[in-house]
Amino acid sequence: MKEYLQTYERWLTTEGFRDNTINRYLVVARDFMEWHSGVLRKNGFSPIDVSGRDLQDWKKYLLNEATYKRGEQEPRRYSISSVNNSLKAIRTFFQFFCDSNELSDNPALKIKAQKTAADFEQEPRWLKRLERNRLVRAVEDENTVKKNRWKFTRNRAIVFCQLHAGLRVSEVCDLETDDISFDTGYIFIRDGKGGKARRIEMNKDLRKALKEWIDERGNPPTKKLFVSSRGQKALTKQGVEYVYKILSDATGIADLTTHVPRHTLAHDLIEGGYSLQRVADILGHANINYTRVYTKSSSQERREALESLSFIQD
Repeated sequence: MKEYLQTYERWLTTEGFRDNTINRYLVVARDFMEWHSGVLRKNGFSPIDVSGRDLQDWKKYLLNEATYKRGEQEPRRYSISSVNNSLKAIRTFFQFFCDSNELSDNPALKIKAQKTAADFEQEPRWLKRLERNRLVRAVEDENTVKKNRWKFTRNRAIVFCQLHAGLRVSEVCDLETDDISFDTGYIFIRDGKGGKARRIEMNKDLRKALKEWIDERGNPPTKKLFVSSRGQKALTKQGVEYVYKILSDATGIADLTTHVPRHTLAHDLIEGGYSLQRVADILGHANINYTRVYTKSSSQERREALESLSFIQD
């Protein structure tokens, strides 16, 4: 199994998959091989032993039995989206075997994603107007980072890249100083999701935040726009997550994650009457259907509507 994983990792790298995707796909491949070897009661794994029926049984296992554990948390069942992501990963795994001439056909192409009713899974979380105002006040307050202007300007620029331009956290980490053009007023995303490039216009708030951060940034030995507190290395996804943890503590917004500002931008634009196509272009959605989720009411909004009909008073 170890040899397969090593070769698979090299293949994924050659095919241009991102590091996060490679790590996730390797976990799925390892888990599948261990599961399949257990089903056949064999010590080793061979792709030629895998049938379409085996893959259907694995899908049922993910849906009904499989669990995962993070840190000290109790084991959890897979969500439907996690199951579907695993199916996508396993199709890639068996495509690797086809490209390596170990298989002539990909047996995983026949397993279909699990369908769900609309809103079955957790919907995107966006900030209400008052929450959004609290977040903006926090990033505009130097006391949030103990009057450290370097961190203050960096953290504000990070949040505004997501809140005003809709960047994904990976896109924030990948930004380089040359990707910011104050002359044209654009941020250039050179390698977005799916390997697609796009450019995003900067509004006045974002332009100001980025100018002030670049002035404070100094000259670290990296082209990446955002750097760690020591100022020597590019800021990682975990570093951005820590920024949001600080802001979560400061604002009292418990579920403030790196996804929330991007979702908030999309929801606010839709609520402001802008077209789905325009919002999709800003977010970098290849399929406009991905953008439609922001046209729906949130769970809290639906709950408030139904509670308004209740005869029971708090």
